[in-house]
Amino acid sequence: MADAWILHPDYRTPPAPTDTDVPPGPWRHPDGGQIMNGTYERQLPKRQMEVVTVWYGYPLSHWRGPRMPRFSSPMVSAWNPVLAQGLAVDPAAPAPYRDELWCDRWIAEALLYGRKPYGAFTLPVDEAMRWFAKSGGTNLVYQARAEDDLVRVVAGTSERYGQLFDLDALIADYREALPKPLADREAQALEAHRAVSPALSYVLSEPAETLFAQAALSVRGLTLGYPPRETAARIVAGAAS
Repeated sequence: MADAWILHPDYRTPPAPTDTDVPPGPWRHPDGGQIMNGTYERQLPKRQMEVVTVWYGYPLSHWRGPRMPRFSSPMVSAWNPVLAQGLAVDPAAPAPYRDELWCDRWIAEALLYGRKPYGAFTLPVDEAMRWFAKSGGTNLVYQARAEDDLVRVVAGTSERYGQLFDLDALIADYREALPKPLADREAQALEAHRAVSPALSYVLSEPAETLFAQAALSVRGLTLGYPPRETAARIVAGAAS
């Protein structure tokens, strides 16, 4: 029997809609019937966790992964993959994404405010220019190219992985969560990034986006601020396919 859902507050959670024409979704708290809104976790047998992100009662992501209790970071959140990719369990259900560039704008803002260490987005020229001006007081490094009336931006922090994250804790979690051959592979990839930064490895190096796509899953997930538990589940599933 799974434990009860526990809410983990996160300022990334999109606010509930003010439009009264949007009905609440079906996910409710079992102890009072309130509409669920946020990141919820519960423990499962065999050291597994179940995680769901819910917006106004509508699940946007729902996955299971191993417990990885040592590692945590303010730059890692279950909302990061959801809001960066516009995820929804039911694509036909209401969601917080208002237009086709909503996720790009979210990524751009998340980078500026240190909510994720790396990302790529596409914005209209005037919005991109405003973003460039705001990024001047941050640790971000970026490259940009024009694409018709839009600008494609790839940006990442210049801080080293070893400064940004507790890699010792993360590697220890991966070693406990994964079979040894997989754990050894991912640990080696993470160790190799300790003294470099997302900016150096995946912004200033060419071809930046291709190099990032070829990186180990543990590195890609961490660089994007995705939960390692979700990444670990993907690593296991990929090895089994």
